[in-house]
Amino acid sequence: MNTKNILQEKVLVLNKYYQAIQITTVQKAICHLVKGSAKVITPTWTTHTLEEWIKITKFHENGNNKIIRSPSVSILVPDAIYLPYYESLPKTEVVFSRQNLLLRDRYTCQYCGKYLKNPKERTIDHVIPKSRGGKTVWTNVVLCCKKCNLKKGDRTPEEAGLKLLKKPKAPKWQALILEEFPKHKKDVWKVFLNFAGLFE
Repeated sequence: MNTKNILQEKVLVLNKYYQAIQITTVQKAICHLVKGSAKVITPTWTTHTLEEWIKITKFHENGNNKIIRSPSVSILVPDAIYLPYYESLPKTEVVFSRQNLLLRDRYTCQYCGKYLKNPKERTIDHVIPKSRGGKTVWTNVVLCCKKCNLKKGDRTPEEAGLKLLKKPKAPKWQALILEEFPKHKKDVWKVFLNFAGLFE
């Protein structure tokens, strides 16, 4: 992977209370480190200034780790950074959108469990039909395949003989965004998200 691609990789950002508040890029994370407004934080909860992290990088030069190199310095790509002076709290609500619904329901029909890889197979179902007062909110909308949607029609799941895989609810933003990233990121970030009880 070239340096340009590495700089666009994702880094988790924690506030001074060790709560995940956002995801940024490696490039922006390094800018924070250079300015002194952030420290690298590892899954063992140790924090390091940029100078300390550069020294640590020397022990990882010969491994399979991602390292950004310049003529004067090499920096091991951090998975997370810690902002010791930043008090902002993490996001608690996820905006309702089709894309976020796909992520929440993992591209899976919430009635039959079929994985809906093809966009043409996907429909959005109101558990309580709109014609009966059902609202377009997280707790009343699920991803559904066309076959199940046709079977359900303008009825409740019970009336149509269908059963939801799980009760729909608003996702926590941390759990949602983790759906978008590779397993190695999920495994590392989960340590920090579990700390605040925000991962499920």
